[in-house]
Amino acid sequence: MSPTFVTPTTDALALTLEPSPVPPLAPPAYTATPPITAKPAAALPTKPSPTLPPTITPDNLPQIIGYSYEGRPIYSYRFGSGPIPIVFVGGIHGGYEWNTILLAYQAMDYFAAQPYRIPTNVTIFIIPVANPDGLFAVTQKEGRFLVEDLAEDTFPGRFNGRNVDLNRNWDCQWSATAVWRNQPVSGGSQPFSEPESRALRDFFLEKRPALVLFWHSAANGVFAAGCPETDGHSRQLATIFGGASGYPVYERFTYYLVTGDAGDWLSTQGIPSISIELKTHEALDWKENLAGMLTLLAHYNKHLQ
Repeated sequence: MSPTFVTPTTDALALTLEPSPVPPLAPPAYTATPPITAKPAAALPTKPSPTLPPTITPDNLPQIIGYSYEGRPIYSYRFGSGPIPIVFVGGIHGGYEWNTILLAYQAMDYFAAQPYRIPTNVTIFIIPVANPDGLFAVTQKEGRFLVEDLAEDTFPGRFNGRNVDLNRNWDCQWSATAVWRNQPVSGGSQPFSEPESRALRDFFLEKRPALVLFWHSAANGVFAAGCPETDGHSRQLATIFGGASGYPVYERFTYYLVTGDAGDWLSTQGIPSISIELKTHEALDWKENLAGMLTLLAHYNKHLQ
């Protein structure tokens, strides 16, 4: 089964939301991955979760929205103060997709230095590291890091401290045994069994964003969310981003079966979501993503005031 291609356009008012069929696309030329070796079963923490700080924080300062399985904080950073929230998320696959984390930090630097790029009716929330355990596994650092800090093998960084794939732990067609490429991975003991997924879920439901954008690598495309059918609003926003960035736009990710996906679950809650797959596991694709982000902001500024 191949993805269905949507022809990009930058004119939000002239979007053609009916997909256009194209010849079958070959899956990305993924490199072979080593077999997954399960970590020893760990006992659930018995101590109470730390008390979270108030939700209102000054612009650009971190807000702790939750903690990882191993107790590391998950931060959100706020830019702007408009009534329309938009959320950008990097690193749900931790240190394995480390370039999505560096891209999120570069976006933070950009909007901190040029706040006038954010329309007055928009607030941007950026969660640069949704899987801090996975980042620590390959950098021995929390938060910002250098490429030189990366371990030679970044594969173990895909999962959280309990060896769960956090993007298979959401309540959309969830399965305890999920798939990544050609091998099984853990989707957790039940939907939202992992503290990282619960923290993100609660944050999204509190903010009710107009869009949640996830950065992934590396399938080179923009993918709309849906559970089970493609969400029309997500498809529209994917088309806007793709038209500006130059990424191919797809209705669904169909290279292999994905269960328990975060963006797909969001669509069941009336929250549009798109996933941006960078071109490689190393490049940040900054030019493409900046163009996509600014065009989305212009869309909200023009049509949702």
